[in-house]
Amino acid sequence: MSTDRLIRAVDWFVPPLLRESKATLWRARIFVISHLLGPFSAVTILGYLYRVQSTHDAVFAILCLLCGSFWALPFVLKLTRDLHKPALLSFCTLTTVSVLGSFFYGGVSSPFLPWFLTAQLIGFFYLSSRPLLVLAIIGTNLAGFSVAYHLTGSFPERVPVGTLSTVGMMSVCAATIYNSMMAVYYAYVMVAQSALKQERTNHLEALLVAKREAEQANEAKAVFLAKMSHQLRTPLNAIIGYSEILLEDTEASGQTTDVVELKSIHKAGRHLLSLVSDVLYMPKIDSDDVAVELHLVDLDECLDEVVATCRNLISQNGNTFALEKPRPLGMVHTDERRLRQILINLLGNAGKFTSNGTVTLRAWRAADGNGEQVLFGVRDTGIGIAADAIPSLFKNFNQVNAEQYGGSGLGLAVSQKLAQLLQGEISVLSEPRQGSEFTLRLPIAAPAEVALA
Repeated sequence: MSTDRLIRAVDWFVPPLLRESKATLWRARIFVISHLLGPFSAVTILGYLYRVQSTHDAVFAILCLLCGSFWALPFVLKLTRDLHKPALLSFCTLTTVSVLGSFFYGGVSSPFLPWFLTAQLIGFFYLSSRPLLVLAIIGTNLAGFSVAYHLTGSFPERVPVGTLSTVGMMSVCAATIYNSMMAVYYAYVMVAQSALKQERTNHLEALLVAKREAEQANEAKAVFLAKMSHQLRTPLNAIIGYSEILLEDTEASGQTTDVVELKSIHKAGRHLLSLVSDVLYMPKIDSDDVAVELHLVDLDECLDEVVATCRNLISQNGNTFALEKPRPLGMVHTDERRLRQILINLLGNAGKFTSNGTVTLRAWRAADGNGEQVLFGVRDTGIGIAADAIPSLFKNFNQVNAEQYGGSGLGLAVSQKLAQLLQGEISVLSEPRQGSEFTLRLPIAAPAEVALA
């Protein structure tokens, strides 16, 4: 309990910004503790010197003032909210105190001398990002010490050297305790970093193994789909082809019952072929194995072809199909085959999820911050989409009312990825029982870009 109170008292000096990292927090805590307790060793030395000296001049007053300033540094940390500034002040002050005290009180036998090594430890510990600054401050103090010694020829004997042995031993012990505390923290950091490095290495090895397994699985999937593409399409095309031939012959003979059954066979075969095509096509898109051929496309002619293709499909559910085009769209630089595929997918979905309603294909040009664009809107009056289902609408194998409407759940995912290949995107607005509108946005290349391509 007392330890918790001590930590809370120490943390009062630590600004919130330094508490975000555990390592930084403990560096700040050690700084506060050492500067609250460390100056007491200076009190011991200065108290002894005060007792054995008959007079006390400006040098002694400066040393007392500098040593007392260490108690103010935790407050500097709290006010500046930065560990670097008070650490720099501490390093400069301790270096000055140790050099100045050693010169005037005992030279190489001075009780201040052990703290010169401690000052270097503080400098490199807190200011490791600026080693040249640390070396410059140390070098400046040593140069001043050497110049002063050269000018005077000896150290001033204010206190007999023999009387400094006891306080010198106390100073060495205090400096050793301080250095040990820093060393323990450094060892803790090194152990933590070593454990973190080992854990990172283990995770990296696990990721590499998982990556190799995923690549092998993906390669096996590609081989499987390549084989299945031929194995599935060939008999399905035969079923669809023979059903068309039988349907034509049956219609010509006027056998109404057989016509209905053959239409069911033909419709089911085409539906199954579309599902197989979606499943086999998706891996090609995921692996960026789909070629995009950009060229100038007459959008008005392209839309006429799409409308002719989809009109009968949409009208099968008793829907009305409308095309809204305020003015001619002109030319655009894109892949006509991929654009037609996207629009047919969107119109097919709209017709499938709408009964006795209206499906509208809108097309217009617009300009925004991304330049001039052409937009295609597919609007229906069907069942709509719930708000919580929209974020996952373009994911693979996502289906709305799959039991009732069927499908592979890949149509919208394929369309969105094709749109992205064309540097566009598909967005959606929908409400349940109010219908939906899917909007395809595609860029229009400038004439210079078209010529270059």
